Amino acid sequence: MDFRDIAAFKMSYKNNENRKEILRFIKDILKADADGIKRLKELAGEVCELTESVDPFIQQHTEAVCPDRRKVCCVNRHSYHEHEDLVYIYALGEKLPSYSEDVGDREPCQFLGGQGCAIRRTARPYRCNWYFCAPLLEHIQGCAAADYRKFTASIQQLTGKRESLLNEFLRIAEKRMGSLTPRPVLKENYRDSRRGKFSNRTVPD
Repeated sequence: MDFRDIAAFKMSYKNNENRKEILRFIKDILKADADGIKRLKELAGEVCELTESVDPFIQQHTEAVCPDRRKVCCVNRHSYHEHEDLVYIYALGEKLPSYSEDVGDREPCQFLGGQGCAIRRTARPYRCNWYFCAPLLEHIQGCAAADYRKFTASIQQLTGKRESLLNEFLRIAEKRMGSLTPRPVLKENYRDSRRGKFSNRTVPD
């Protein structure tokens, strides 16, 4: 497995050593491009700010819905930071949590506690943050129309910034390594962000 395999997102992100290798690759790609890392940090900061801005809105709905749910939606297979998440985490200057590889994919998330998630929303995996089960989605859609429009507008903006972040990283990587063919960026698995519509589909394995 070499850097080209990592760049093409073929290396599994569920293994602790692999995750470290992916982060080393990201650092190596960016170390020779001061302007590129500056732009990535700016975009990561904007994604972070937008995530923070919608956190209170989401929190009020999860507090109303999640405690009464018998089935835990937060399963462990969604707890891992994927390749795209790692680009964002590195640009943001965040540290990854310590993962336990002994927890099964279908078990409750290893970071889920009595008070909710142990990872603050701005540093959680993308698929974890923007998955809404049907009851939660219904509750969100029942809020005041103005609040819902503001929320969906923020999500659309966040999605665009994240896409720009990943495209900028790939531009830098391609400049250093030649043409790459990464797997498609996960961006429409949970919602049609351009139309401000949400779904409760899970991401396929």
